[in-house]
Amino acid sequence: DLAIFLEIFSASTKRELYVRIFFFVVIAFFLQMLLRSVRQEIGQKEELTKLTEKLERANNELQRLDNAKSEFISIASHQLRTPLTAIKGYISLIQEGSYGTISKDVSMALNKVYRSNERLIQLVEDLLNISRIESGRMEFKFEPVNVSDVVNSLYDTFILRAKEKNLTFTINTPQNERDAIVEGDLSKLREVISNLIDNAIKYTEKGFVNVTVARHRDVVRVIVEDSGIGIPKKVSSQLFKKFSRGKDTSRLHVEGTGLGLYVGKNIIEAHHGNIMVESDGKGKGSRFILEIPRKQSLH
Repeated sequence: DLAIFLEIFSASTKRELYVRIFFFVVIAFFLQMLLRSVRQEIGQKEELTKLTEKLERANNELQRLDNAKSEFISIASHQLRTPLTAIKGYISLIQEGSYGTISKDVSMALNKVYRSNERLIQLVEDLLNISRIESGRMEFKFEPVNVSDVVNSLYDTFILRAKEKNLTFTINTPQNERDAIVEGDLSKLREVISNLIDNAIKYTEKGFVNVTVARHRDVVRVIVEDSGIGIPKKVSSQLFKKFSRGKDTSRLHVEGTGLGLYVGKNIIEAHHGNIMVESDGKGKGSRFILEIPRKQSLH
């Protein structure tokens, strides 16, 4: 730039002088624009570096808070589970007459307390499972599991509740035992299927709840079908997210948390399976479908 400026004074004619002045002005202008652009880029890089550092600090803080949350949930849940289990045990003993004969009214009241306690135990278990899932500490004990046996064992658990609501509760399982064998964690599969049946009975005011176990190609399929409140299409895609509940469920049962299906989805996916929901719409019932690879297809 300086060399071009000095050349102005060596011009031999006015025309050459004007040309050199013109080129000097043009080059000076573009150099000024280039310097401004470089300064802006440097400033933007410095600002981006600062933002990156702030985001990194914020991310580390969020990670720390998330770990603290998970740790708190885990500790609190463990502390809650022990007294809740004790309450369940004592209620059972009282109802069995271990502390003397009780009246029918007292027995009915205790039954309500027992169910409320069961919901609390399930909530604690769901919180513990979420803590394990999010921290990567969910452990599975895989072994051959007969899904038909799991479903049949749940019949006695839910038949009384179904009768209390005048619901028809049926179970259908394949005749060939091998058609229902999967490689899975018995207790966790039982937990998922139990939650689906519980929801079906809970959100069905009249009609039926049917549970079907069947072989479908290389998977064992469990279908929990009901004639309950149904699920709108725009809601069904949200059901398996954490703390998500159907729009009309709070009208019937305020105690739901929206955790069971989220936990269930994670458990089934850990079994290399899939869980989905089908419904013809509001008031037309629903079908929750589990698909888990048959034992033979896992090897």
